[in-house]
Amino acid sequence: MNKLIEIQSGEKILISRSDKLGDLVLALPFIETMKERYPECQIDVMASLYASPILEGNPRIDKIVRVQNDQLVTNKLYKKDLLHRLRLAKYNTVIALFPERHVCSLFYKAQIPHRLGTAGRFHSVYFNHLLFHSRKANRKHEYEYNLDFLKFFRPGATISTPMVYPKEKEFKNARRILKNAGINKPFVVLHPGTGGSAENWPMEKFMSLYSTLSRAGLQVVLSGSDKEGEMIDELAFRKSIEVRKITGETDLRTLAAVLSLASTVVANSTGPLHLAVAVGTKVVGLYPAREVMSPLRWGPLGKGHQVIVPPTSCSCPPKACRCMETITVDQVADKVRTVFKARQQHQPV
Repeated sequence: MNKLIEIQSGEKILISRSDKLGDLVLALPFIETMKERYPECQIDVMASLYASPILEGNPRIDKIVRVQNDQLVTNKLYKKDLLHRLRLAKYNTVIALFPERHVCSLFYKAQIPHRLGTAGRFHSVYFNHLLFHSRKANRKHEYEYNLDFLKFFRPGATISTPMVYPKEKEFKNARRILKNAGINKPFVVLHPGTGGSAENWPMEKFMSLYSTLSRAGLQVVLSGSDKEGEMIDELAFRKSIEVRKITGETDLRTLAAVLSLASTVVANSTGPLHLAVAVGTKVVGLYPAREVMSPLRWGPLGKGHQVIVPPTSCSCPPKACRCMETITVDQVADKVRTVFKARQQHQPV
């Protein structure tokens, strides 16, 4: 039985999740639960500079501490400045949901009284409250692993749904971008990229899916980075098809607004998939047949989503997987039509 940490009214709590976008989205239930249970305390969140915009406008987050992870590794002055900021903030408690060692050493040097992290790592020595669990077993969802840290805190309501809050100006930008792309009715977003965090359904399959859905009368738009946009253009030229795309046109918060306006989002296991869920849009998620990347651990949260996994377990070498190619375009198109139709009828799938 973990001993509960005594937290007084007005004390400051820092929650650190300074890695990728999807990981930060899946940390939101823990972050918001802490504010629900300690409304009289200041709840700050440390996040990577790239992913941190999704925290803006969240009524349960008092302050965002943005960090550049590459600078923590290479820039001693940057690291010293961050340490100075942590000392000035006078946090009473820090929870390292993602125990990045360069950040965790600063929590120790800043002499934050209560430092929580997972056991079993070399840099666990920086914590004085250890959570004994192993995520390597992949026995439950990532957000549930985050909620395990609640064992150290007072009981109360638990939030299980991540929420991201686009602002009106971001919706305005999103509508302008979509209008310029020729979107004028309920639409589907295809987001082919993963940022290297999971095995991909091939880009060629996404392009075939685009054609299949378009022939079925659905409006479809492709999102992603500038580089992915170049790949899309090359494939579209080779296949002699015209595509609507908004690649490279959205920052993270405008992308959130676009995903919020969509009827359905199709994506690999990636941050934008979880971002779509957090703005209330149903998704079709494409997942490898690898335990470490399984929907059990990384699937979309909530009801009404659809998940597709290759039919057999994957034994391919990392970065050389061909199993995702066994997912057919017709399989995905059928799932998209199911989710799209349910969204139009305002009924759960």
